[in-house]
Amino acid sequence: MKMQISTEYAIRILQYLHEHGNKGELHTSVHIAEAIDISYPFFIKIANQLKKGDLLHSVQGRNGGYKLGKCAYEISLYDVFVCVEGALRINRCLNKDGAPCSSGDKASCKLRKFWHRLQEDVIIAPMSKMRISDLVHPVEDKVEKERLEYRAPTDQELQALQEHYSRIIHFVSVLSTDQTPQYKIAEGAASCAG
Repeated sequence: MKMQISTEYAIRILQYLHEHGNKGELHTSVHIAEAIDISYPFFIKIANQLKKGDLLHSVQGRNGGYKLGKCAYEISLYDVFVCVEGALRINRCLNKDGAPCSSGDKASCKLRKFWHRLQEDVIIAPMSKMRISDLVHPVEDKVEKERLEYRAPTDQELQALQEHYSRIIHFVSVLSTDQTPQYKIAEGAASCAG
């Protein structure tokens, strides 16, 4: 299986628009083609495919241009793949058109089951999880940023936590030694006698 170059460029077009398209800003076809270094006719061909799949939106006219058809976090790499190349089938026996299995029995063919698991678990699932937004702001970057933004607690915060945990430990030890306080009713109000 080899992904077509048009699929790679389709992903790059969407990635570029996500990275540079502030609040639905339109970008001209010439500008996008130059920015990602592809020919104008090839850009138009890919853009038409993306528009048919509702991944790209175009506005005609003098102030027209292109913008994402959906939010970048809603567009997976597999969505782009299907839009440009059609549904992925790594072996003919996985086609929906009823192509025959070389073993003669699709239901019990272990090789077909292997191809299916490979296709679904190793290719489609990861491509479906990866979003256009992840290419601009990778998950690893977000985790690293959160790690760097972590601050250690102050001495006062640590002391407050220790006191809080000490009270909890004391309470649990009282409960576990069966020395629970006895409650008595005195003068119409509950009082605790230890």
